[in-house]
Amino acid sequence: MTFGFPAYGDREELAEAARRFVAEGQLHLKMNVGFTPGQDLVEDEARVRAVREAMGDQGKLMVDANDRFNFMEARELAWRIEPYNITWFESPMFIKTDFRLLASLRQCTSIPIGHGGSLPGRRWLYREVVANGAVDFVQPNVIHVGGFTEAQKIAHLAQAFSIPVANGGGQPYHNMHLIAGVANGWMVEFHYGHTLRDEVIFVDPPRYDRGWLTLPEAPGLGLEINEAALKEYEET
Repeated sequence: MTFGFPAYGDREELAEAARRFVAEGQLHLKMNVGFTPGQDLVEDEARVRAVREAMGDQGKLMVDANDRFNFMEARELAWRIEPYNITWFESPMFIKTDFRLLASLRQCTSIPIGHGGSLPGRRWLYREVVANGAVDFVQPNVIHVGGFTEAQKIAHLAQAFSIPVANGGGQPYHNMHLIAGVANGWMVEFHYGHTLRDEVIFVDPPRYDRGWLTLPEAPGLGLEINEAALKEYEET
């Protein structure tokens, strides 16, 4: 579950949200970093530590900078948060297509590095990601890369290099079939805001529970539009 946005004004509020998610069965959490004034890396570290302590030793904790740091800031933050058992550091730098620099960061830390789910372009750009040794996993989102066919080609490219596939950028109900359908599929991102929205848009959508997601067996994406609920949001 992705959370930890600026709406959580202080560390205790952030930690309480993490405890609530874990109690609800959301064992794996992804939080944002890089929102603090003047890129306050000490505060970023403190927020990460607060969430890890709230979670305990169980579950995976990911961090996502949404392309906010330069190389030196990203490297320092990676060093600071290494003790907190971080599963990955996503979108660490604002120059998101400088894969040479991303590869350099990857060599500076034990935390796996990811490029982020909104990486523009098709499989040719992902080829450069892989060829430069820039990441530990790839995150094609079917919404951003041109659909399922293109995303599957990217997944197969990654498989040739023994690299797992997750998805970033949310939209779990569109990406879950991709992750389940490839041999190197790994994790599906549930974005808290998207989840609240989708509970309105769809009738009884699939729900993530204690690290697992059961896919629907209905045709297509297996989703049913909640026509009655959507009428409340129609413009007149």
